[in-house]
Amino acid sequence: MNVVVTGASSGIGKALCELLCTSKPNVKVLGIARNELVLKELKSRYDDKFNYLVVDLSKLDSVYEVVDTVKSSLGYVDVLVNNAGFGIYKDVLSHEVKEVIDLVNVNFITPILLTKELIRFMREGATVVNVITAGIYVLMCKLPIYGASKIALHYATEVLRRELRRKSINVISVYPGIIKTEFHRRAGIDNVRGGVEADEVAKAIVKAIEKREKEVYIPRYLKILKLLGPKLIPIS
Repeated sequence: MNVVVTGASSGIGKALCELLCTSKPNVKVLGIARNELVLKELKSRYDDKFNYLVVDLSKLDSVYEVVDTVKSSLGYVDVLVNNAGFGIYKDVLSHEVKEVIDLVNVNFITPILLTKELIRFMREGATVVNVITAGIYVLMCKLPIYGASKIALHYATEVLRRELRRKSINVISVYPGIIKTEFHRRAGIDNVRGGVEADEVAKAIVKAIEKREKEVYIPRYLKILKLLGPKLIPIS
């Protein structure tokens, strides 16, 4: 099984790479991220099961670097996991122009472009996994551009699932709640409490791939938010 994982050097992406390399005997994982030090460490641990590419996914040209690496090192893709993402704790009007562009590129545009460009390397039975957020169902007043970019990915993923059904390619939407990663600290706040371990998200994603599920909510009780629809309930 050949798997491409973005955001592979931390959080859910790193946990997923580790789980795949330890639990799947014939796996080849291509990890995409910016932190070369962590990627090298993963390579040293998993040798032939893991390869990596250091790119900045806020730059749209990085998509074609990924395509070239897939072509040269994998040949085909069984699973694409669009996991990379980040947020910034700022009001909408406090964001710098570059921050808005980078957020939208990483969280929305790059996942769509990667899927578009890598489809030709995917056969019947392949899977696309888009890691979104359960936050699309609330109004994230402190992470507004992040929330906007993720609800765009949610919308596009719903349509993409229908488009790729004709090619027998499964599309999985993943909606995590608060996860114990570096996300919030990097976004600008340290006092976020609670949350689920990234390992639990990785396990849920692997299970969903194996069972060809369509949606994953972590924790599972967050699925109740779907009944409300994206009505954007304000939270402070």
